[in-house]
Amino acid sequence: MSVIVIVQGTPHPDRLDILKQYQGAAGAVVQKHGGQVVTRGTGVESLHGPHKWQFGIILRFPSAEAVRAWYNDPDYQKVIPLRTQAFADLEINVFQE
Repeated sequence: MSVIVIVQGTPHPDRLDILKQYQGAAGAVVQKHGGQVVTRGTGVESLHGPHKWQFGIILRFPSAEAVRAWYNDPDYQKVIPLRTQAFADLEINVFQE
C-alpha cells in the first residue's frame, strides 16, 4: 500500500527565493525515493483547527520505508536548513493509504 505525505506550511513572504531553492533540491530527493507530487496548492480557508496554512502539497510514496529513506537521505538533510529558513511554520504528516 502506498503512503501519503501531507506538507502544510506558511512561508516567510520575504524568503520566497529560499523556498524555491528548497523546493528544487527537495523535489529531486523525493523522486529519488519513488515519491511523486499528487497535488499542491495555496490555502483558501480553515474549516477547523488553529492553522490557516498558506501552502500545501501532497506526496505519494510506495511505502513507509521509502518515506523514511527520503527524509533521512543525506541529500535531503542538507536542505533542511533551507526549509527552516523558508517557512515561518510547517507541518509534515504521513498517512497509510
